[in-house]
Amino acid sequence: MSQPDKPTTAPSFKWQPPPRPDWVQRVNEEGDCMDISGVVPLDEQSLLDAAMRATGLSDFGADDWREPFQVLIKSFEEDADLNLMGRLRARSELLLMLTGRLQIEDTYKHHPEIDDERITQPIFVIGQGRSGTSFLINTLAANPENGALLQWEGMYPCPPPDKATYRSEPRIRQAHQRIEQFNRVTPSMATIHEFAGHLPMESHSVMCFNFMGTAWFDAFGQVASYDAYMAKQDIRPAIEYHQRVLKLLQWKNPRKHWVLKDVTLLDHLDTVLKVHPDALFVWTHRDPVRALASTISTVGTLHWAGTDHLFKRGSYEYVTNPELSAARFQIAIDKFESGVVPPQQIYHLLYKDLVGDTIATLAKMYQHFGVALSPEGRAGMEQYLRDNPRTARPAHKFGITHEEAALARKAYRRYEEYFGVPNEG
Repeated sequence: MSQPDKPTTAPSFKWQPPPRPDWVQRVNEEGDCMDISGVVPLDEQSLLDAAMRATGLSDFGADDWREPFQVLIKSFEEDADLNLMGRLRARSELLLMLTGRLQIEDTYKHHPEIDDERITQPIFVIGQGRSGTSFLINTLAANPENGALLQWEGMYPCPPPDKATYRSEPRIRQAHQRIEQFNRVTPSMATIHEFAGHLPMESHSVMCFNFMGTAWFDAFGQVASYDAYMAKQDIRPAIEYHQRVLKLLQWKNPRKHWVLKDVTLLDHLDTVLKVHPDALFVWTHRDPVRALASTISTVGTLHWAGTDHLFKRGSYEYVTNPELSAARFQIAIDKFESGVVPPQQIYHLLYKDLVGDTIATLAKMYQHFGVALSPEGRAGMEQYLRDNPRTARPAHKFGITHEEAALARKAYRRYEEYFGVPNEG
């Protein structure tokens, strides 16, 4: 897998976190008086035993997840510098993935016919974070012919969703309560990104059942050595396990087209095509400096929920360091020009067009892919736009200074010129 060279210097952002809620600050201060690694263990045996005890299951399936899992928990322990609240969140998330994997494997064991399901022309939204990808996936998900990975089914995939109860599942509320708990720890996250049990979630979260979902685990801690390890791995096993989960989710609730968002797949387009030869990609293009500024405040807010030491070297740099992220874009461009991704399977979409005339822009996308946009699909997306006007979104504090923005602009110049991305100032 091609990887851009590491930049020689790490950016030093002047973004400052908001004050923590008093109750969170008190919890963390209490943790300073404890042996929090003993109170909230992140060791392998403790986690595995807890997951098996919770489910009554013991078969985790193929062993290709174990090494990345071991690297990850070591990185949480040694790199992330977690406070008490951060350790609680990390353990909770790791257990969610372990119990989910046990249940997925048990479901396949009893219903091997699930593997006969076929995933046809999945649409992957890729590109730079904070470039309109969530708005795009939410709009596409409103087309009743599409199926998005919703928060609740990504967190709790078993038992497999049933069409008759898909919109009334108790797991929707369960997932939403988990999200609301996080928002109580870091209230400013609600002004940055909307999470809810019934909304689409990041597709790479499902790769975490194979413990190879870097961006998702990065959100729970600054796991630099895990990121460095994953940068050298072939992630095909993770994409295959992602496919395994999609088959399970559509088994009793069919989806004509999956629409999935994963900005990290920009680095792995050729690998995706090995698993999904008919995959379709939509790359949203927005002023990269504007998107970078938003990304930095998002990353800072995520990590502030679990540590007092932000922007440590080596974690999330592939999206927060302009040199590194610009190099990723160039590698992707090279793949397009060399024919690794067939031109009919990639659509480039400017953010200004997406928000300026959403339906017309998406109609052009469908036409490019040769996929029919039915009247029902158009009507569903139009209704979503009426119900969710972008003017209703709260203001978002951005994360870099004018000086930092000027330096970033130089790094992104080639990308901006290649795609004709307008400068938002």
